[in-house]
Parts: sequence; C-alpha cells; structure tokens
Amino acid sequence: MEPSSSLSGTPAPYGRACLNCSRAKSKCILLPTGRGCESSRVSLVHRCQRLKKDCRPSPMVRKRNGRSTASKTAQLEAKLDSIVSLLQTNGPNSGLPLDWELNTPGSKQSSPVNPHSGCGGMPSPPSTVSTPNSNSIMNVCNSIMMPPERAEQTILEFRRRNLKVLPFLHIPPHVTSQQLRQDKPFLWLCIMAISTPGYNKREQLFSKITELIFHEIFIEVAPSIDILQGIMTFISWTTYSKRPFLNFYVHVVMGIVCDMGINKALPKDLSPMQAFKSATGFRQQNSTTRTFEERRAALGCFLITSSVALSMSRIDALRWNPHMEESLTVLSDAKECPEDEILVTLVKIQLIMDKVYHARRDGEDQIVSRIYVQSFQSQLDSVRKQIPQHLLQEDIVMMYLENAELVIHEWAIQTPTLPHSPELQRLESLCASLNATKRWLDLWLSIPPELYYGLPFTMFFQFSRAVLSLFKLSTLEDPSWDRNMVRNTANVLEILDQIHFNMNKTAEMVIAANDQDLSIFEKGVKMITSIKQGWEPKLMEIWYPSLPPSGLSGASDAFVPPAPDLSNLMSLNGLDDTWMMEIFGSM
Repeated sequence: MEPSSSLSGTPAPYGRACLNCSRAKSKCILLPTGRGCESSRVSLVHRCQRLKKDCRPSPMVRKRNGRSTASKTAQLEAKLDSIVSLLQTNGPNSGLPLDWELNTPGSKQSSPVNPHSGCGGMPSPPSTVSTPNSNSIMNVCNSIMMPPERAEQTILEFRRRNLKVLPFLHIPPHVTSQQLRQDKPFLWLCIMAISTPGYNKREQLFSKITELIFHEIFIEVAPSIDILQGIMTFISWTTYSKRPFLNFYVHVVMGIVCDMGINKALPKDLSPMQAFKSATGFRQQNSTTRTFEERRAALGCFLITSSVALSMSRIDALRWNPHMEESLTVLSDAKECPEDEILVTLVKIQLIMDKVYHARRDGEDQIVSRIYVQSFQSQLDSVRKQIPQHLLQEDIVMMYLENAELVIHEWAIQTPTLPHSPELQRLESLCASLNATKRWLDLWLSIPPELYYGLPFTMFFQFSRAVLSLFKLSTLEDPSWDRNMVRNTANVLEILDQIHFNMNKTAEMVIAANDQDLSIFEKGVKMITSIKQGWEPKLMEIWYPSLPPSGLSGASDAFVPPAPDLSNLMSLNGLDDTWMMEIFGSM
C-alpha cells in the first residue's frame, strides 16, 4: 500500500463527496486525471477503482425539513397548553398518595391538630378526613328520599338510644343531619340504613352499603374515619344477614384501624418505607397528636372485636397496647363527652373478659381456670370499685359487670363432674354463675321493649350466653348440684315466657310497611317459641320425675306445636355466626 504522499488530488468540498465515499463516511479525494476518486482514513488509495465501483456524484440538493420555525413554536405551545390543562384538572400532585405533597420550599407545613376537635365530630388530621372519591357514596345518599325533619329525628334517636349502649363515636348536639351528611356521608348513610323500618328498603340499602365498603376499601384503598365509623355502625346495629358476616367485617374494621395507625402512639421516627418515600422528594402529612375521635374509634374497635372473639372463638380481638391504655386515661380525664365515661368503663370490663378468653384458649381449661379465677374476680372487683356511683345506675354498665362475672366462672359449667368428693371452688363458681345469670336476665327484662331496637349485637351475644348458661345450670348432672334450687332461683321457662311477651309487644310496635317477610321481632318471637319447645320436655322431666309423660305438657298452651330440640346445637364454646345473626343479631 502506497503512502498518502505519493498520491496527488484535491479533497472534495463540503457536500461534493461521491456517493460511495459519502455512504462509507470516508474522505473523498478528487483525482486530477478525472479517473475517479481516492479515499483514505490512514493512507490514500483509489477507493472506487480499487473496489471496482462506479464513482458517481452524490445528489447536489439536501433534503430539508418542510416544517418552519413558526410551526415548531405552535406545536410547543400546544404541548404546554395541554400540560397546564392537565394540572388544572387533576391537581399538582395527581397520581400520588392522598397524604403526600411535593417537598418544595414553598410547601406549607401541616398545622398542629387540636385534640379537642375529635369530639366535635370534625376530623382534623389529613389522614383521617373523608376520601375525596366519595361521589358514589353521595349518590347513594341522594337516593334516600327522606324528609329533612325525619332525618333530623333519626340522628337524634341514634344519639340518644344507640350511642348510650355502644359509644364508640360522638355526635355533638349542635351537629345537624345535613352537616353530618356533608362531613361524613358514609356514617350518615349507615345511620339512616339501620334506622329504616321497612324490610325491603333496608335490604336494598344494606346491599348498596356492602358494595360501597368493597369499593372504598378493596378498590380505592381509601380508609378514613368516616368509613371506619360507618362500618362499625353498620355491623353493630345491622338488622339483617342471611349469611355469616361478622367475622369478615371485624377483620375489615381491624385492618382499617391498623392502616390508619390510630391504635398506636404517633411514631417518633419514620418507618423504612416512609423514609424511602421522603427520600424520593415527597413528605407525608402527619398529625401531631391523637384526637378524641380517633381514640374512641380504636377503643370501640377493641370492644366490638373482643365481643365477637369471646362469643364465636374464631378470631382474636384488636391487640391491646400501652397507647390504648393511655386513651382510657385521656378520655376519662378530659370528660369531653358524657358517653366517654361509659365507653371507658365498658372497655375496662371487656378487657378482663378478653384476658379470660386468652387464658382458656391458650391453656388447659381446668388448670388455668382454677389458678386464675380468683385473680380475674379480683380484677373485676377492682374495676367495679372504680366506677362512679352514677354509672352503676346505668343498665348497660351493670349488664357488662354481670356478664363478666359469668364469663369468669362459667368454666365450672363446662368442667366434667368428678367422681370424688365435691370441689368447693367449682361449687362456688357454679353459684356465682347462677347469680350472675339471674341478675343479668333481670336487667334484660327491665328494659322497655321499645328500646330493643337500639341494642347492638354485643348485647344479644350476652343475652344468648345468659340464656344458654341458665339452661346448662338447670340440666347440669352433678350429685352436689341442686337443680331444683336453680329452678327456684331462676326458672328458665318462666323467663322465656317473659322474653316472649316483651318481644311480641315490641313486634306490635314496629310498623313494617309493605314488608313481604316477617318483621325482625316476629322472627324473634318464633325463635323464643322454638327454644322453649325444645327445652321444656327435658326440664320438666328433671324437675318433676314422678309425673307421667302426659302430664309434662300443658305448661305453655299459648305456644305453637313442638319444634326440634335445639339444646345440642347451642354450645357455650363458640356461638355460631349464622345462627346468631339470624336469631339474636337480627333483632
């Protein structure tokens, strides 16, 4: 190969390279002889001749972009206009979590939260306000054709009747129905639904509410204090269910509480995930203190979930922690709302029952019960002494106390009879169970029938426990146990007659307009009828063994023909969800 110095030629001007050199990105040398070109990267060679290619000039006119500068400017302006329109429509933080905002110098710091704002029913922290995706909720609210006066009366009755027995939220007297609907539409909807007397209308509203719960929790993933309080209201006073649902919904409630973090103290440091989010350029809006509203909701969640756990033995209640203990003190000291005293007292009593439940579930019944029964009774006595005197006049408080004493001592009912000498501790627990059951049922019978409609499912769970315990005590086979003494103390058949009378009276008060099905309390009357007809033969045989079988009937001429024996279907170790909601929980 010859060096470049041995070759003569002129480099082609810009844009005049031959077609082959232009494609090869090589330097094109025009030879003076006109024989073509020579090209070189390191040394000059006769490229076209060497490659035996036809040396042709490249096109003289370059292809130019037909778009003018003006068109480019117009296109850029159109893009900017579309971006501005998008920001104006969706907001500056569209697509980001609702509790995030840009961490820019101009961003405002979240203002401190007033802890007293929770009592006013107006949530303050950004994490607990109603979700903005509430169009579907408002649509359902708008579908309820109810006069304003009727809505106001419904809220008033819910405040005076329902929240007196399960005060996990507070609606101040100055909050109107319209204001509650605006601030907490889902809670307002649930209150209206559980207060609707008509069976068909109630079924339709309940179906819509379940769809909204699924949408807000499992699709939008938008938990809020409004959704939480609404679901707690829905499951506590629901008056329908053909399928078991309590176990499912209490898990939903616990999930919302834990997701919002209101059952724990405010974290001092960011979690790893929060720190990662903060490192990406965003900061989360965190409240600076817990509101009374959040504390009530967390304690109410414990009260509800613990009642379900104790009665059904399928789940565990919301885990108790120091922050929830602190909430008891905060609400008790603040006395912001009259119902807070009742809530604190009920939670303290329920906490003892929850301990009993865990002790029996995690240990052997006979051993654990004998060891800890005195300890649990001492704790209950201590709580009883701390209750203000005016609260001891409240039926709901006394019923919780009697139910707790029954829960502590009912181990003796379930313990098999030993062939040896009578056990003093077991006999004491049997007597304590009988007396607690009698006192609880006396309190139940003292409740005016018109107030049954406002009782939550937690009270019907207690009702079922008392009735079933009395039946077990009446039929307990133990040489040292006097079943006639049980009959003289609390005759279960006579008590069922009184319950039947009160429930029938309530059924007459309830106006079920255009209902094609039986009213709730008519079902309750039939349920009590079936229970008595199932229990009466065995009880009469125990109480009057000398009477012939023909003489055992006739004690209840007002009842319908005998129903199947239900005694084998009712266990104290886990009441069936379907059975409870069809019978007790549906009242």
